[in-house]
Amino acid sequence: MVALNPIALASSALASALLTLALTPIVIRRHYALGIAGRDVHKPDAPLVPEMGGLSIVASTSVGSLITALAAPEVRTHVLALLAAFLLAASIGAYDDLRGLKPKVKTALTVICCIPLILASLIPPYTVVIGRPVLPLVGPLRLTIIYWLLLPLAVAVPANAVNMMDAFNGVMPATCLLASLSLFASGLISGRWVAVYLTPPLIGSLAAYYIYNRYPARVFSGDVGSLAIGAALGAIAVLAGLEVVGIVALMPHIANAFHSLATVKRLFERRELSERPVLVKGGVLEANPSPSAPLTLANLILSEGPLTERELVKCFIALSALCSALAVVTAALMEVRL
Repeated sequence: MVALNPIALASSALASALLTLALTPIVIRRHYALGIAGRDVHKPDAPLVPEMGGLSIVASTSVGSLITALAAPEVRTHVLALLAAFLLAASIGAYDDLRGLKPKVKTALTVICCIPLILASLIPPYTVVIGRPVLPLVGPLRLTIIYWLLLPLAVAVPANAVNMMDAFNGVMPATCLLASLSLFASGLISGRWVAVYLTPPLIGSLAAYYIYNRYPARVFSGDVGSLAIGAALGAIAVLAGLEVVGIVALMPHIANAFHSLATVKRLFERRELSERPVLVKGGVLEANPSPSAPLTLANLILSEGPLTERELVKCFIALSALCSALAVVTAALMEVRL
């Protein structure tokens, strides 16, 4: 039985937030100096913006997680498993940002991020229990073989889905913050204290980082940030036994990824696309009508008419807020049996 330690929760969240606030301006200055910057293609003047701001999220979330591990030894193995998966995904993202990886290679590498979770479940005294998903109104499922076959996707899919939706100012930290909060609330409602302990470092980092990434963005997350955050959300859902909740909370990201892949019919990098999903015209964004443009969530939203980037981001956040609320309802229904 895991006891609730409010001081540990608050300390890890606060430390992560303060460290993100301190580190992000340093990352911005250093990356300008090193020339690690990219064009914000959704602005009429396409300004240069530092690209690897996710490094501050990785550092601050890691420190916050270590505080949790020290303050709450009963979930230490869970924290270390999460941290290993998180840093592994961040390393893959950093290499892709600096050197570039082929889409299939990057996706394959994110699959191995589930290994720390599997290893943690094999360490005595076996405090990490995975492989027992629960459906609302139904209860625990018996998926002895199928679950373990699908487990690699539980981290790889969120990692790549979050990465693919990190295309507009503020979307990644805002939507992932909402997903993190839904996992935290779901843990409280269902008594799955692992989620309650694992999410505060992520919540603190994302809330602070949003200040720099919101419109007009002063820094981009890069793959180092988006892959790590997506992997962390997937890993938390697995470690806490909230897989279904995680799927519901991240449904906008997952839908965006599958729509994109279905239209392009292959794994791809944004830099490889000959046609972008949206067009910039006179300070507003419009859906690209070209058949060769990926059918992304942004493209679908803009099919109703042009919007400013700020308005489009509000649509993303509203949709994510709805799914996050439904995720919490899903957690509550997990405690109900027909």
